[in-house]
Amino acid sequence: MLLAVQLSSMAQTTIEIIPSGGYTFPDQVNFYDYYGRIEGAANWGGSLIFNVNRSFGIELMYQRIDAKSGLYDYGNGNQSPFKQTDVGINYIMAGPVQSFNVMGSVHPFIGALLGAALFSPGPDDYSSNTKFTWGAQAGANIYVNPRLGIKLKAQLLSVVDGGNGEFYFGSFGSGAGVSTYSSIYQFGFSAGLIIGLGNILPKPKPHVIIHRRPPPRRYYYSPYPPPY
Repeated sequence: MLLAVQLSSMAQTTIEIIPSGGYTFPDQVNFYDYYGRIEGAANWGGSLIFNVNRSFGIELMYQRIDAKSGLYDYGNGNQSPFKQTDVGINYIMAGPVQSFNVMGSVHPFIGALLGAALFSPGPDDYSSNTKFTWGAQAGANIYVNPRLGIKLKAQLLSVVDGGNGEFYFGSFGSGAGVSTYSSIYQFGFSAGLIIGLGNILPKPKPHVIIHRRPPPRRYYYSPYPPPY
């Protein structure tokens, strides 16, 4: 499919379905006298993108990660966990995607994501926990034709552990602020197959620049010889 890519401008369709899979790197969470670690694992899922035009769309994403998770003691020399379990992480995210048609059929893109992460530990623990999550992504779409292509991307997903807000006022004025903090940052890569549905998006209309002529000059003649 890569060899079949033509170096010409490729259009997209209004809806794109993208099944994908990849790998998420391990992440470590530090505590006072021990630390937790989520091991690296494969990720799989897919996206549904609603394209407003050839450069902007809204993405709905689902991604599943099944990994090992353990607690480690800082003073343990053999680095074996004193507790380990399996954990399934389900990311349900949505956000805008901005693409740039600067390389013919290769469209680089960037995007932001907001949503939730559902943690399901197992096999002995049947509880689950849902956290607010934010993310960012960047990559490129490589189109073979308007209805078929390849999506390559790198992404960072972070689970928000908590947040706080403040409000103050006094003789010098007033104000408010909100802040959040995270301890889990999962970075990964994925590749997917772009399947286009719906109508093919039209080419953007060229921007017409109107050049206005300056107003004609008015000349005034004096009946007196110079100096006036």
